[in-house]
Amino acid sequence: MKKLILWVMLCGLVACGSDTQLFKKARLATAQGQLTEALELYTRVLRQDPNNFAAHINRGVVWERLPVKDAKERLKNRQNAEQDYLKAIALNPTSAEAYNNLGALYIDMGRNAEAEANLANALSFAPNYFTARMNHAIALHRTGRFIEALEDFNRAAILRPRDPLVFLNRALAYYEAGQYASAAEDLSYLISLDPDNARAYLERARALIKMGYPANAYADLETAVTIKPSYALAYYYMGDLMFRKGEVDQALGLLVRSKELASKYVPTYELMGDMLAMQDPVAATANYMVAAKLDPKHAARYQAKINLMRSEEGRERVLSNRFFPR
Repeated sequence: MKKLILWVMLCGLVACGSDTQLFKKARLATAQGQLTEALELYTRVLRQDPNNFAAHINRGVVWERLPVKDAKERLKNRQNAEQDYLKAIALNPTSAEAYNNLGALYIDMGRNAEAEANLANALSFAPNYFTARMNHAIALHRTGRFIEALEDFNRAAILRPRDPLVFLNRALAYYEAGQYASAAEDLSYLISLDPDNARAYLERARALIKMGYPANAYADLETAVTIKPSYALAYYYMGDLMFRKGEVDQALGLLVRSKELASKYVPTYELMGDMLAMQDPVAATANYMVAAKLDPKHAARYQAKINLMRSEEGRERVLSNRFFPR
């Protein structure tokens, strides 16, 4: 859980004020998933007491969890949450929880440098705060500081040596740092903790591919789709491995399955285009055109491949660049 919902201070034996009763009702509404009601109740609390630190924290969490109809509404809710967390920090500048919540929000918004700074603040006040340590590591990872992220994940593993998320995230950091054997080791341990974790098998397969063990990787991918038959990404990697093995028809069938499960996953269309470059350049072009439509930001990349389909030399270049790089 990235965010913390705070309890209000208890009132002892003295009758509590109406703001405390409202706070309790707001927490209950949140726990029951009645988020719109919770938002209204926390807002009422804050009208009565604008400096209620816990209400700002909790309302920020509710703003983040509210269902939205589009990206514009999500952004607006996140901005409201940001203001609540900033107010909480202004009220209590040493609150690790407030800095953690703000940092986690910035991760979700892609503002990773700001996330790292706020999460560093959280850890300066609470060095053993597991959630903040994990979030800080994720922020570092997303800014490309993989070695520093690994140091944080190592500290998190000491705090919770059997937490599956620690080992999944540390494995991803190892992978990005090019330490594939270490990634596979963490994922093997994760599988021992959670044998039905399809994601763990897929990620270990990716590491095994990099290590040069395609057969072992394929076995992991088969396990992943056994656990989760709708796992489109696993079929994508299986198709790639089968093509490299020379099993073209089986490879294409696996990619068709991947498309059926995730029709907007662009890499599948590009991979199928590359596979078909030599034997069916028309079908390859059709796949690149879909990729360009789904991913207009990189349309020039797919157009370049479409242009290469016009000559045998170009088609050979596409095939060799993808599957037989120098």
